[in-house]
Amino acid sequence: MISGATGEIVLANGVIFTPHCGLVQEHLVDVRAHRELSVPGWTLHLLGEHESDHGLFEVQAVSDPACRICTVLLSHLHPFYGEEADDEAERRAFHEGVLETDLGGLREFFWGEVFCRTDTESNQDWLVVVYRPGPTVPLRPPIPPRYLRTHAPLPELSPPEPADNFSLLNLTKRS
Repeated sequence: MISGATGEIVLANGVIFTPHCGLVQEHLVDVRAHRELSVPGWTLHLLGEHESDHGLFEVQAVSDPACRICTVLLSHLHPFYGEEADDEAERRAFHEGVLETDLGGLREFFWGEVFCRTDTESNQDWLVVVYRPGPTVPLRPPIPPRYLRTHAPLPELSPPEPADNFSLLNLTKRS
């Protein structure tokens, strides 16, 4: 589900989150709501329930003003947890197990950090993936080199001019 090498989060229905990827249609398959955060331009996206290789998870994402995903929040869903549970120890243990199996127990990476937090308001534990700020990468796909060559061809290289014998003699005398 979470790649330690790249920070990608891959869900069973084909939804993939990568560090600072733009919010795309695939992320909005089961969207529940969007909430503006207190920081201007930042938005919390409630993306619904998604299957993964670890089971069913509630998925949320935080995007910046350019609509790039900066944080992904995952909370395992199972009837075992129940509504009236006083603490989230079982869900926290499951999240810690995901960290151990997917990331070898590591928490910090070059692409970001992963940790567990319990939301006290909803009494729900979350697996939180926070991507480090990185270079500003354009959201639109890059222009393929083939397209560039057909619309702006490279100039033809002219054949080298023949050297005269005098310049060749001067080069050989200097060496």
